[in-house]
Amino acid sequence: MLTISHFLLLFVGAALINNILLTRFIGLCSFFGISNSMNTAFGMSAAVIFVMMMASTTTWLVWKFILFPLNIGEFLYIPAFILIIAALVQFVEMYLRKSSPALYRAMGIYLPLITTNCAVLAAATEVSKPGFFKMAMPYSYTLGEALVYAFGVSVGFGFALLTFTALRERLDIAPVPKVLKGNPMSFITAGLLSLAYVGLAGWFGL
Repeated sequence: MLTISHFLLLFVGAALINNILLTRFIGLCSFFGISNSMNTAFGMSAAVIFVMMMASTTTWLVWKFILFPLNIGEFLYIPAFILIIAALVQFVEMYLRKSSPALYRAMGIYLPLITTNCAVLAAATEVSKPGFFKMAMPYSYTLGEALVYAFGVSVGFGFALLTFTALRERLDIAPVPKVLKGNPMSFITAGLLSLAYVGLAGWFGL
């Protein structure tokens, strides 16, 4: 029987301990490309949370009731999952274009690139095909577990992105040596932030 503590640990593990950006290094293109503005980073975080939650739920259903029963999942799951994610991204893109043109322009090419963002695809694959990645659970996720796990991964993505963006904005006005200005300091900061996330595993005793 699944308990609240089980779901809580699943969420914390997905969001912090196994953070998809800073401990697994998946989806770093948007992490570095969008993190120069807090408004843009917040918009990207919200878009990823929505797309990842919807995509993970839909791919779980497609895998369980279509791909796996028909024995076609092993060679069709990637195009099927990308098609689902692309449809959701198109919905987000149309919504932002109408409701927030400034944010839509600021996100630029990184918004449609959510379609092939490996973080979104990785989360969808993990909840649909547990065991595909070493950090996935060795048994099949229930729908409830899939939702909690996907929410944890997406919240972890957003939290890491916003934290990194705040640090980069502060560093832009800090007296950093000229040779380290820009990308060098961003990579150093990301590395130190990653070490902090890795240290959480020991704090939680995992």
